[in-house]
Amino acid sequence: MNKYIAALPAIRPPFLTLAPLSCLVGLAYCAYQSITIDMFDALLSVLGAILAAIAVNTINEYQDFQSGLDLNTTPTPFSGGSGLLKQNPTLAPIVKRYAIGSVIAVILIGVFFIFRIGAALVPIGLLGLLIVVSYTKVLNKHPWLCFIAPGIGFAILMPVGAFLVQTGNISYSLVAISLVPFLITNNLLLINQLPDIVADKSVGRKHIAIYYGVNVARWVFALSLISAFAGLVCLVIIGLLPKLALIALLPLVLCLLSLVYLFRLGDNIAQHLPAMGMVAAAANLTPLMLSLALFMSKS
Repeated sequence: MNKYIAALPAIRPPFLTLAPLSCLVGLAYCAYQSITIDMFDALLSVLGAILAAIAVNTINEYQDFQSGLDLNTTPTPFSGGSGLLKQNPTLAPIVKRYAIGSVIAVILIGVFFIFRIGAALVPIGLLGLLIVVSYTKVLNKHPWLCFIAPGIGFAILMPVGAFLVQTGNISYSLVAISLVPFLITNNLLLINQLPDIVADKSVGRKHIAIYYGVNVARWVFALSLISAFAGLVCLVIIGLLPKLALIALLPLVLCLLSLVYLFRLGDNIAQHLPAMGMVAAAANLTPLMLSLALFMSKS
């Protein structure tokens, strides 16, 4: 039991908040549409999302240890893994069990909901599972797939799935709303990859900063951020979001501050950890602000 406790850092607890906050957007949209929320289904969908995040984290942790990548990275609070297995390799089998167990638990929750609400959940579930199991070894070798995978998994599939569990339907308006946190979540991954470029390149990864260069990565970050600002304002103008949702512009300002340091430091961004921290904060605060606006503006 002590080994299982010692291996807990591999699940990356500080990074698990994004999953429930992403689901909250879907639940808040239910409330905004005056749809009664079933609390059991809501909590189970949130649990499934958290377990999916744990699966990604532990698979990544285990496979990076197996490939030798961990030995070449210097972890920061936001990148480079937990460093757990580099310090204690004997915990690798436990981390592998966490990964397998969390994947099985996600599948069981998905099967429960498929029997509960029907086959509409199958495409979302399969796509989410594919991202979870293929992210480290497959998606990281394809720059654009690697870039958008976190946004699809967290910012789109989780809120849409939480809404689908409640209603049995997919809301394309919610998909449009989810594009705002989608863009910020992708930027979170992008900036966190920069300190590990040399190490990642050594094991064959080809994310945007490796394949196209750091300067292109800067501009991708900038264009994604501009799109998030413009998209949020447009969603309010056309009425898909209430005016109160403009409070979600505030966390986007944090990304704007990070962008200044990104252009100044590039792949040396870890020299100014607050710049990375502000993007992490924005990725969490954006869905939170959107959810609060939807809950407070419900009819």
